Amino acid sequence: MNKRNSLLILCSMVLCTALSAQIELPAKYKTRELNAPTLVKNRIAAQRILIGQQKLKYNVGFTGVSNKTLAQITGEKEVNAQEITRVKNLQISRKLSPEAMEIIKVYLIACFASKKSYDARTQYYVTPARDQQCGNCWSYSAMGAYEGSYLRVNGASAAAANSLNTSEQHVVNCSGAGNCGPEGGLAYQVFEWMVNNNKNIERESVLPDAGVVGSCGATAPSTNYFATDWGVVDPSGDVTKIASVASIKEAICKYGPVAASLVSTQALQDYTNGVFYENPSNYANPSSNHAIIILGWDDDKNAWLIKNSWGADWGENGYGWIDYGTNNVGRRASWVLAKKASKIIRPVKGIKAVN
Repeated sequence: MNKRNSLLILCSMVLCTALSAQIELPAKYKTRELNAPTLVKNRIAAQRILIGQQKLKYNVGFTGVSNKTLAQITGEKEVNAQEITRVKNLQISRKLSPEAMEIIKVYLIACFASKKSYDARTQYYVTPARDQQCGNCWSYSAMGAYEGSYLRVNGASAAAANSLNTSEQHVVNCSGAGNCGPEGGLAYQVFEWMVNNNKNIERESVLPDAGVVGSCGATAPSTNYFATDWGVVDPSGDVTKIASVASIKEAICKYGPVAASLVSTQALQDYTNGVFYENPSNYANPSSNHAIIILGWDDDKNAWLIKNSWGADWGENGYGWIDYGTNNVGRRASWVLAKKASKIIRPVKGIKAVN
């Protein structure tokens, strides 16, 4: 028997949790792991050994996506040089609409980029965790950011955040920004499609995620889910770059949660809690395969707070902490501004107008 197999046998759930920099495995994952397939149990045990050896501050377990392939739960594509140049030129020449300028005058008191921490959930700018049904993470990233902006612009509350649910299936069917894989898609192209074509989004209750690409209906949805502006977070407008920590913080405070990308791996699939760190980000030549939403940060943790699209049985009830400098997180960061709905907008607690 080789050394690795011996370690796997000796590394029980309790022992491995202790090795994982003493990050306790949440109770629900302890229960789930009892029914995990042997292959997954062995993989998790090996990961916990590495986490302990490297003194990392997160844990892994049998999550809702541990038994799936990466192709089933990712879905972001790369862009060619022509597209990179096109978006750069567009961002350089872009001017915010008068409506967007008016919206930006309203700012979130609790959110300053200079603060050590921020969590958009405390302002009800984040909808519940979703669960993608195919390789369409890009559509969930786009809609997660859009829903955050919609709540911010049109009045946020716990009830509003829990009830707002836009249709990622409509985005897949109609936007032209991508598909269910293996080709994937791009979140920023959803924003561009909405703004340039004055397109609104259907409700999830009307058109739920079917896990396949469907046909686009001839009739526009009867919703107020429109967008007025969008942009790339990195000042250069380069959609292939990893935006700086400062730029992303500023964008979150100015526009709300942002769509962004990272490199997803088996270790991330199995992440349960703590601050995830795997491989140092490659700022010179980054890649990515998965789109998420960045909705906050904590400098003491040196980490972003993200919302994923792998259901509530991944991470911390669908959310996670990702170190600022790992797995190219923050690549392709982009923002969107929702239009004010055609109704009376109620004042939002915690927001004031700037004259």
